[in-house]
Amino acid sequence: MWTQKYKPRRLDEIVGNPKLIQSLREYQWKRPLLIYGPPGIGKSALVNAIVKEFNLDLVEITDENIDNARATAQTGSIFGRRRLILIDHVDQIKNIGEVTEILKETKNPTVLITSDFGSRRLGTIKRICEKAQMRRPTSKSIKKILQNICYKEGVSPEEGVLERIAENAGGDIRSAINDLETIAKGKKSVSIKDLEIMERRDRSIDIYNALNHILIKRDFEGAIRSIRDLDEQPQDILLWIDENMPRVYRRGDIERAYRYISKADIFLGRIINRQYWGFLRYLIPLMSGGVNISKSEGVNFTMYKFPSYIIKMSQTKRERAIKKSIGKKLSPLLHVSGRIIDWEYIPLFRTLLKNGKISRLDLIDRYGLSEDEIEYLGG
Repeated sequence: MWTQKYKPRRLDEIVGNPKLIQSLREYQWKRPLLIYGPPGIGKSALVNAIVKEFNLDLVEITDENIDNARATAQTGSIFGRRRLILIDHVDQIKNIGEVTEILKETKNPTVLITSDFGSRRLGTIKRICEKAQMRRPTSKSIKKILQNICYKEGVSPEEGVLERIAENAGGDIRSAINDLETIAKGKKSVSIKDLEIMERRDRSIDIYNALNHILIKRDFEGAIRSIRDLDEQPQDILLWIDENMPRVYRRGDIERAYRYISKADIFLGRIINRQYWGFLRYLIPLMSGGVNISKSEGVNFTMYKFPSYIIKMSQTKRERAIKKSIGKKLSPLLHVSGRIIDWEYIPLFRTLLKNGKISRLDLIDRYGLSEDEIEYLGG
């Protein structure tokens, strides 16, 4: 993925936040550092840059290894270097009390990351740590990153494309790079028209990150939590999982995962038909946690693919709009539904027009069709 390929390697490659970068260069690590800010702005990338800049060994503490982490935090690397102790999503760690003890005893540089600085669980941690806020970069700064990636990938963007992607990301660098990769991967050029598959972003956690939790990591609760934090429609999330699960999972696991996906689809249908959103309590665990526990073997690491159904719907959006417009004009005059217009009358008028049995003027005079609508009927 381009987010990994082009992640910053040094502090001077971090976009925006110049005061924060300067303070980190001079930081003496007498206290642990709590880095906070919205998702996707580069907090994890900043930590990786710190590791490279100061030649540290990165050690990440999670729920799985926290019981043995206190000793790790007090010792150095076997290579003689200092360690950087990292606790990502610290507000979500189950044993938050153990985190506090680690912070009091650590003898290594220690960084904590959170996107929820207001969490009540962080009260004591805030008092122990030095706090560093990362702010959203401007769309102008994000555009420069996208320009650099396009240059290195040999992609020529049409004027206005990168501006649109940068503005659409809303300060989320990761989302902007993912959007660019979605429309530009394998191409020599991208145009404004290619942006039709993009949707306005307003996400608390990126869909690609959620897929990592569901398909790659072995964490039932984490998979469910990633969906609950994702600002996407359930039907779209299910499409993302359905598109990418067979590309990541292996043969036996695919069959097990589809059992959960099919059950999730049943509840999705009930939600749509009955408009009873209480069924989300079953839908979300099935399509996230259920798929997550279906894997018993290793996985195939591959680039996630944008759902082909969504791409197809985006590509046919104009055609569907024209069909709907024709249906609205013809339905009252022919006394049939819009569906009948679509299935029967549009093919009929197309044939009549092609064989010269009806003229364009007839369609304008009798039915009030526009030039675009007549052009569509003419094929």
